[in-house]
Amino acid sequence: PRRAAAFAARMALTALPGLAAEKGGQPAGKGFLWYWPEEKREEHLLAVCRALQVGWSLSVDFSIVIAAAAAAADDAHAADAADAAAYAAHAADDDAAAYGADAGDVDTLVEFAWHELDRLSRSPDAAAYLMDVDAPPLPFPERQKRFLARLREVPTFDYWADFFDDRFHGRPWDRAIMEKSARLPEEIASQSPRAINRYLAELARGGKEEKIKRVRAIFIGNGEAGKTSLIRALNGETVTEGGTDMTPGVEISEWPVAETGLTAHFWDFGGQVIAHATHQFFLRARCVYVLVLNARSADTNPNQQAEYWLEFVRAFGSDAPVLLVGNKCDLTPVQVDTRRLQESHPNIQGFYPLSCTQYRGSHAREFGIFKDAFVAQLARAGDAARLYFSRAEFALIEELRTRSGRAAFLEKAEFEGLCQAHGIEDEEKRKDLLGLLDQLGEVIWFPDLYRLQGFHEYLLNPRWLTHGVYRLLYSDLLKDQQGVLKRGNVRELLANKHIRDEQGHVLDYPESKLVFLIRAMEEFRLCYPASFRQGLPEPGARDGEDTWIVPDLLPSDQPADLRFDRAGALRFDFVFTSFLPRHVLSMFMVEHYKDIQDHRAWQHGVSLESRHWENTRALVRADYQSRVLALAVAGDHVAEYFPVLYESILNILARMPRLGYTKRLRLDEAARIGEGR
Repeated sequence: PRRAAAFAARMALTALPGLAAEKGGQPAGKGFLWYWPEEKREEHLLAVCRALQVGWSLSVDFSIVIAAAAAAADDAHAADAADAAAYAAHAADDDAAAYGADAGDVDTLVEFAWHELDRLSRSPDAAAYLMDVDAPPLPFPERQKRFLARLREVPTFDYWADFFDDRFHGRPWDRAIMEKSARLPEEIASQSPRAINRYLAELARGGKEEKIKRVRAIFIGNGEAGKTSLIRALNGETVTEGGTDMTPGVEISEWPVAETGLTAHFWDFGGQVIAHATHQFFLRARCVYVLVLNARSADTNPNQQAEYWLEFVRAFGSDAPVLLVGNKCDLTPVQVDTRRLQESHPNIQGFYPLSCTQYRGSHAREFGIFKDAFVAQLARAGDAARLYFSRAEFALIEELRTRSGRAAFLEKAEFEGLCQAHGIEDEEKRKDLLGLLDQLGEVIWFPDLYRLQGFHEYLLNPRWLTHGVYRLLYSDLLKDQQGVLKRGNVRELLANKHIRDEQGHVLDYPESKLVFLIRAMEEFRLCYPASFRQGLPEPGARDGEDTWIVPDLLPSDQPADLRFDRAGALRFDFVFTSFLPRHVLSMFMVEHYKDIQDHRAWQHGVSLESRHWENTRALVRADYQSRVLALAVAGDHVAEYFPVLYESILNILARMPRLGYTKRLRLDEAARIGEGR
């Protein structure tokens, strides 16, 4: 297979200059890559270039490509490769000359291919064949020059011109740079083509060699399972039965990983149901998960707890490693069917029964076994990190971390000044870095908030946001108001309050910053603004601008007067294999809040009335027991309204690609044939 791949890579490289063909197949006045839609050209071109780059790496180290291929599905531009091929094929169909191929070219290519096959058969291996400095030159050198020249005309694609020029002339490729380039981290792969190209160019110049020596460990499980107690044990603190309160939301702390030089960030999540909906904003694939099971839970047994949370990790964290911890085993044996769970969740790294209260006593050995396994997984996660920074960027990140302990926010102008001071002067590179820091949670910013609201500060301390959000969500006031949040409530609960985080930093909430907190909740789809249509604005408020609705805290009971006629409605179900995340319905409500009919929304459903199509309504309900999300649309414009709602649900589910579900169209009873008619 590697020899075949090496031959294919060489043939693909030979054909690549055809992208710049300028013969009769090119319509008059059309430029480079005319056969692709203009708005998609850079994405398609990047997809083609990346495919060749990864394929070329195959001959050198198969493990590089296995890892790269495993991550390919997460590449934001991978899906464009199919579109790119389709457009290119369409162009070739229109006129084969678009690829610059005539009968003479074909003969030349066939002869060259035979020579290459002969050379391949005499090479000791694929790497020797592909990296042979004495290999014959590729045919059509003039086309190569034309292609490279056209490639340099596309912004940031000069990197690829240099890359392919080296491949055309058989120059060696540094193995370390090859691996870094082929295995892009998802934070980079999800960026724009130009940002990706700038990152690759820095790698090629040797300008990015620093890695952040930090890993994230996420502790999940039901309330009172012992997550906080386990963290205290890891920190060598005293742990007593019932000595910790239930974590309200999330607590973040740091832990030095012994003998690795790494620092682990512990994220201790609350087990309350409302917290489950907000976990999605913090769960990541490249983390180590510790799932703490409570053997004494009166609600569910350990196997049920494990299945629920493992599906949670699968949906949000992909194949990240999970360590199962059975806490309180000194009081009750923790019975977990580990083998069965590992069949469907191979990312389970082991099961560790222990007692947090006895970690220094009768269960010291069991705790030590868990701690060693935990450290090993953290070290592995640190080694697997593939995101590199320049020394200047790394120094800037460290300075931002230091500043975050003194102030939660940083002025935009001050951030730009720090970039200048560290030698990061290029504006596009600063934008790339800012977007990357936002993905990493080092700096939080919302472009629309800055563009539309005139906000000129970046959030340096994510704890400011998490503590503020959870202080609102867990307030008795908001629960009593059944999810109705008014600006006055936000001021009452947070304005000028001094909250101390887990690291001892004081978090201030001046009134001028509260708009950022509310807009962040909107960005995270945790709430939506009320409107006159829903009848909930404060006195004097303009179109409900001072009132918001938090879907997770809405009444649990379905309204008595839904007024939705299901007879003749188009009904469609999403049936989930094992887990229906609660935030799916909440996010759907936020996206379609302007269509909510007379505030008919509750924790398990929502009634909609289209603003664009008259006399057209929809009913969406979630049955968490049977794991079904049901969509029904009725009225005069079902054909127009249904696709909008259907696509909205699909877009939400697309953020959880590993979440299993099936789609079922319900037929009207009038369509039934056979028995019973």
